[in-house]
Amino acid sequence: MKKEHTKEKTVKVIPVHFGEKVIELHVPKKNLCFNLKRNDFDAPEDPRAEIRRALQNPKGTERLKEMVSKDSAVVILADDRTRVTPQKLILPLILDELHEAGIDNEQIKLVIAYGTHRPMTDKEILERFGQDIIDQIEIKHHDCHDNLANRGITKRGTRIVVNKEVLNADIRIGVGGVLPHHPVGWSGGAKILLPGVAGTETVHAMHLLGATEQQLGKVLTPCREEMEDFARDIGLHFIVNVIQTDKGELLKAVAGHFIEAHREAVRWGMKIFGAKFAQAADITISSAYPSDYDLTQADKGLFSAEIATKPKGEIILLSPCYEGIAPTHGKEIARLAKYDDATLFKMLEDIVIEDRFGASECMYLNHIKRNFKATLTMDPILTNLLGFHYLNIDDLQEYLGKRINLDNDIQIGIVHNSSEVLPVQK
Repeated sequence: MKKEHTKEKTVKVIPVHFGEKVIELHVPKKNLCFNLKRNDFDAPEDPRAEIRRALQNPKGTERLKEMVSKDSAVVILADDRTRVTPQKLILPLILDELHEAGIDNEQIKLVIAYGTHRPMTDKEILERFGQDIIDQIEIKHHDCHDNLANRGITKRGTRIVVNKEVLNADIRIGVGGVLPHHPVGWSGGAKILLPGVAGTETVHAMHLLGATEQQLGKVLTPCREEMEDFARDIGLHFIVNVIQTDKGELLKAVAGHFIEAHREAVRWGMKIFGAKFAQAADITISSAYPSDYDLTQADKGLFSAEIATKPKGEIILLSPCYEGIAPTHGKEIARLAKYDDATLFKMLEDIVIEDRFGASECMYLNHIKRNFKATLTMDPILTNLLGFHYLNIDDLQEYLGKRINLDNDIQIGIVHNSSEVLPVQK
C-alpha cells in the first residue's frame, strides 16, 4: 500500500487524444517538462450576442448592411469540414444584416472555400450549415480546376486565378476561424480567398512561399503577404472571424476589414493559444486532435511541437489520419517524399511535378525530418513511404518506459490539440 501511494505521488497520469480515442499516459513527474494546453477562457453565455456585437462594431469598415445596396450580388465564402468554425451560428446573423439592407436570398450565394480539399458530401453540408441555410440560399462548391478567371499576376509572380462566381459578385464576405497555422502563421482573414477559392496553380505557388522555414505564430509571413495582396486585387469586402474553445464553443468574434479585423483576432489568439513552457523537451508527444482527417491537417502538430523540442530531439505525432496522407494530394506526396528540397525545386523547374502542393508539403515534412527524429502513429505503410519512424499507438507507453530506462533524466513534453496550440518559451 505504501509503495502504491508513493507511485501516485511520483507519476503523472495524463489523458491524451488519439483521434476520438482517449489514452492514458503515465509519465514520472521528474521526466515531465511540460503539459501544454490552450489557455482557459470563459465562453460568453450567448454566442449569438457575441457575433452580433462583432457585426455591429466592425474593425476598419462600415457595418455590413451599410456596405451593400439593394441590387448587390453577394457571395459568402465559408470554410469546409476540415475546420471547426460554427457556420450554423454565424451565417444566419450575416443573413439578418443583409436582409436589413434589403438584400433578398436570391441575391446571395454561399461558396464553400475548399482550396484543393475534397468536396463535402450532402450529409457533411447539412451538419455544417444546417437545413435553414440550405433552404434559404444557394450553396456552391468551389472547384480549383474549373470555372476560374485569370486576373493577372501578383508582385511575386503568382498568377491570380480565382473562382468566377466569386469574382463576379459585387460583395464578398469571408467567414472562418483564427488559429496558429503553418506555413501561413495564423489562419483566418484573407486565407478564405487564397487558397479558399483560388485555382490550383495559385494555391500551389502560395504554399511554396512558406516551404522552407518555420512560420507558425508569425503575423507577417510570405504566405500571408501573398494572400493579402491577392485579396486587395480581387476585393474581399468584409470578414467574420471567430476563436473557439477546445470544446468548440465560440469564445470571441471579430468582423470588418480583412487585415484590421484579422490582426485583432490574432491578438486574441496569442492570449488564448499561446501556451508557455520553460524547458524544451527531448521527446514531445503531439496530439493533433481534432485535426485528424488526414496528415496534411494533422501535421500542423509537428510544427507546433517543433518549437518546444530540442534540436535533434523526437516528435511523436498522435493522429490516426483517418483519410491517409490526403484525399486529393496523397499519391503525389507519397511519390515525392523521398526527395530533398533541392531535387524538388529542380523537378518543379523542369515541370515534372504536376501537383506543386505535394512538393511544398514534402518540403514542410523534410524540414521536420532534417531537424528531429519524427515518429508517426498513422498507417505504417504510409509512414514508411513518407520516410518517418512508425510507432503503434498501443506501444507508446512501453516505448516511453524504455526511453526513460535508458536515460533517467530524459525530458518529455506533451502538447494537446497541437494543431491549435502555439508553444511560447518563457
